[in-house]
Amino acid sequence: MRTGAGRRAGGRGRGPSAAVATPVALSLGLLVVAGCLLGWYVPGALAAEAAYRSAPSCAGRPEPEESRECLEAVPGTVVAKEPGGGRGPRLPGLRWAADGGSQESWVRLEEEGPLFDALAPGDRVRVVRWRGEERAVVAGPLRQETAATPVDGHRLPYAVGLGLVPLGGVFGWVAYGWARRPEGARASWLVSVPMGCGLVLGAVGFFGPMVTDGLLDALLLSVGAAVPVLAAGVWLLRWRRARPAAPPEILPRLPGRERSFPGIVVGEVPYGAAGFGTLVAGPEGLAVAAGPEPGAARLPVPRSVAVVRVRPGAGRSGDWVVECRDGGREVLVVAAKEDLPWILGALQ
Repeated sequence: MRTGAGRRAGGRGRGPSAAVATPVALSLGLLVVAGCLLGWYVPGALAAEAAYRSAPSCAGRPEPEESRECLEAVPGTVVAKEPGGGRGPRLPGLRWAADGGSQESWVRLEEEGPLFDALAPGDRVRVVRWRGEERAVVAGPLRQETAATPVDGHRLPYAVGLGLVPLGGVFGWVAYGWARRPEGARASWLVSVPMGCGLVLGAVGFFGPMVTDGLLDALLLSVGAAVPVLAAGVWLLRWRRARPAAPPEILPRLPGRERSFPGIVVGEVPYGAAGFGTLVAGPEGLAVAAGPEPGAARLPVPRSVAVVRVRPGAGRSGDWVVECRDGGREVLVVAAKEDLPWILGALQ
């Protein structure tokens, strides 16, 4: 029988694969989007808000509307109003006509507020224009920003950017961890634990700008949340890796004679060399061989290797993984489930 470990033995499962390329692409894509938002869009939105807040009132000198940097208050009359909601994400709006003009137009507000509630058809208003667009509506002492206002225009892109940074980092973490393991040795908790941390940090990063007043406050909130979340994630990974989980039905068996079967050894150890895709279990212990032939090259697995736990592989090949430690180094033995008793017996 040829297991997934045997089929991938030629490259020890370290070559490029979709399982590694996908999180790498997602990590790069998310970080690029976050960099564009945080490095380009947010500074531009802050600059536009600062220019809008500091813009003077127009002195009546005619200028092209698109380039007008002053605030022009255009008087007019409310013709109709339309509440928000209904079908689709429709914003509340006012239909108004400027004095001296016969054309009516709609202006959409950010939300229904005191000004919108107080107005009725026939009421007088002043619509504030800046850079050719309606930015606010004023009626007496009441003022309400429109959907085109640059005020707080940085909040949503800043929130999205802060939320994408930890998610991009998590996918990079997953890709790094999976690149160091063959497909059959990739455990699902190597993805679930980092993804849980990333989702929590992403949520904190997204909602931070919505509940704080400044950029620094939102950033400090995200950094403060990252310390305990990442600490908890590292502890979970260490606990999960060290937890003994050998299935009770898999009992060690010491072979009376040598038995060879497909399998690989993965780790930064001399006997984890590429191209050795056969495991040999016998009275002398465990060895990894270049092939099932009697004269194939072999590398013995030393007796210093200690079994930590046994778990199923994350792929669909049916491989199982024997996690071991050789001093301070992690060693993974990947083989079919029916061959595990001989591996465990040879490693005793």
